[in-house]
Amino acid sequence: MEKKSLILKNIEGKGFGKTIWSPIGRAMHTYNMVEEGDRIAVGISGGKDSLTTLNALVRIKKIAQIDFEIIPIHIHPNTDKSSYEKIERYCNELELKLQVEPTNLNELLFGEKEVKNPCFLCGRIRRGILYRIMKEQNINKLALGHHKDDIIETFLMNVFYQGNMKMMKPSYISEEYGVRVIRPLAYVEEKDIIKYVKKQELPVVQSDCPYETSKNSKRLRIKNLIKELSSENKDVRSVIFNSIKEMLN
Repeated sequence: MEKKSLILKNIEGKGFGKTIWSPIGRAMHTYNMVEEGDRIAVGISGGKDSLTTLNALVRIKKIAQIDFEIIPIHIHPNTDKSSYEKIERYCNELELKLQVEPTNLNELLFGEKEVKNPCFLCGRIRRGILYRIMKEQNINKLALGHHKDDIIETFLMNVFYQGNMKMMKPSYISEEYGVRVIRPLAYVEEKDIIKYVKKQELPVVQSDCPYETSKNSKRLRIKNLIKELSSENKDVRSVIFNSIKEMLN
């Protein structure tokens, strides 16, 4: 079997057409996420979502008649190279070269001075670094790994804690930096990503962020609320998502 076919077979797996590839294809088509000549940066944290996003773009490149480039970029929070080596190897298997940008992110977020909203600051710093790299390398799009649950949770967090209805849109142009941000997993539920990553044995790097499981995490509170509601109505995520879908454009 030639390398292209083998890569595609390993990415697709079996039994994920309805839960992974169909909703990704639908989101990509609805928001015209990939176009001829694109240079697309993929923010690779090493988590399940970013690796699935990378696979989604590689799959499209293998099966679609569209010529575009994929540039995986890893914002590294410390100097321990071993924590990203397996991501680097995986990118090589996909015939891609991982770019690593070292930072002092851990020191900024969890140093002596306590940060009030570390998740917001972390995202902003990471995004700023990615935008800078994109400008330097003439990259016009940024693919992020946010999924359907992220969109729902962010909407509810803004409603409950900020008093607004701001959205995490599947596709938008950053006016500040002049690049398009795309979220290919916008229609995919987190539980299906977890199943896909486990079955395909993707080289997920476990996050060492202490805030992800903190009792002070607003996102975790919202996630648990949705989980509780879904015990009464298993379709609650889709119900919420469909109610805000028109606002995502």
